[in-house]
Amino acid sequence: MTIGGPAGSAWAVPATSAARPTSQSLADVQADIGRTRSKLDESAQQAASATEAFNAGRIRLAEAERAARDAADRVDRADRAVREAADRHRGLAVSADRAGGFAQVSLLLTGDPRRALDRAGAVEALARRQRVADIGLRLARRDLTEARRGADAALADKKKIIEDLARRKRTIEAAADEQQGLLQRLESRYAELERQAKARQAAAARARKAAEAAAAARVAREAAAERVRYQQETGVAAAAGRAFAAAPVTAAAAAPMGGGGGAVAAVREAYAQLGKPYVWGAEGPATFDCSGLTQWVWGKAGVALSHYTGSQWDEGRRVSRAALVPGDLVFFHPDVDHVGIYVGNGKMIHAPRTGEVVREENVWWSSFQGGIRPGA
Repeated sequence: MTIGGPAGSAWAVPATSAARPTSQSLADVQADIGRTRSKLDESAQQAASATEAFNAGRIRLAEAERAARDAADRVDRADRAVREAADRHRGLAVSADRAGGFAQVSLLLTGDPRRALDRAGAVEALARRQRVADIGLRLARRDLTEARRGADAALADKKKIIEDLARRKRTIEAAADEQQGLLQRLESRYAELERQAKARQAAAARARKAAEAAAAARVAREAAAERVRYQQETGVAAAAGRAFAAAPVTAAAAAPMGGGGGAVAAVREAYAQLGKPYVWGAEGPATFDCSGLTQWVWGKAGVALSHYTGSQWDEGRRVSRAALVPGDLVFFHPDVDHVGIYVGNGKMIHAPRTGEVVREENVWWSSFQGGIRPGA
């Protein structure tokens, strides 16, 4: 969204101090600022969703890497099985050739049919073993082919996830840059508006003081003239002087008007992170995104959470709004793409969005989806 406007619009800076904006132009500026803040909030929510999708993608990438390693191991095992089956097959083939030839020669030399039959039976048994070895070799080769196909698929899936993560990262960075630019321009407009308002207030105060001084001088002149006239008419100058003696003026000053150990540790750690910048994908200790902050503070309390709002939504016991206690996680928006830690009295600590810092503020009840009690 472009905040600036053409010369002469509500955003235009007056050329001289005399060209003050009217109340209508000021209202236009304030309306534009309101619309810009709404767009900024929408952009922040989109960036938060993209960040959590990136976090989910990192988990998928880790799973794909494990699958690729497992597939490579299967290929190695299948390859060894093929080599071993091939060795057995070759050995049996050589033995079968030798045994078959020897049986024929034995029959011719000895003329003993029984011994020849025994040798023929041995040859047949060896042939059966060779056929089994043939089948084993074919099966081993099939397993190797399937293992290689699975490894190729796992590597392709890993490559696709890496490309998707890179694309999401570029999208998040671009959104963050745009959002930061919007925020800076908005703050600049606010500063200019505040400067103009203060200048108008100062000018009005000076004009008011000048008018009051002029009125006081006029009253004093009229009073002096009245005293002179009275003295001239009555001839009692001393009495007139006493009658017009000034009374002291006093000013009144207004009187001033007057869960468990793990959860305690998590809340204490959350307060220790106040003021640290939001950075998407960060999980401490110097910067955080929303799920990275809750993962960090509960990790310090001894409870491991995933760095992803979708996973944290299932990493504890569900609690209602009425049952919230300090330390509970509070989730927002229908796709639970934002999370903070409840600290009591309707307050939470969270990492809001790019350009802001970890802070304490009222829980966003209007978009509240539910609570989770980690470790319960």
